[in-house]
Amino acid sequence: MFWVAFVVLMDQLSKMLIEKFLFQPFFVIPGFLWFTYTRNTGIVFGLFSRAPWVLWVTFAVTLALSFISGFIKSSKLARVGLQMIVGGAIGNIVDRFRLGYVVDFINLRYFPAIFNIADLFITFGAILILLSLLLGEKSLGDKGQQR
Repeated sequence: MFWVAFVVLMDQLSKMLIEKFLFQPFFVIPGFLWFTYTRNTGIVFGLFSRAPWVLWVTFAVTLALSFISGFIKSSKLARVGLQMIVGGAIGNIVDRFRLGYVVDFINLRYFPAIFNIADLFITFGAILILLSLLLGEKSLGDKGQQR
């Protein structure tokens, strides 16, 4: 569960720094990447911003993923990916309970939404799981078996 803890820590630390020190957009790579503090009351891309049930659905899905992940035989790559997804979800849920919204700040010129570290890790986790499937990695329970 290293990745879950790492993602939650990096996500919450970055959001706290943004809330404390970012008062206007800050250009990291001019014309491409800047940090812009926003409050997202919805889910991904600000959808369902006026739906209070979203918090509870997100919480339930994260709890289910966390519980199920302990029983799934998966490759190391897929397991790391799942931990990244769960860590990202927990990072955003912490914001919802603590603040009532999610802190977003990563703004890419050619991407239609502002996002955060948790969202990055959720995306990376999904990519790792897809890579694991595409590469046909053996699950941790199949070490001695041929596929």
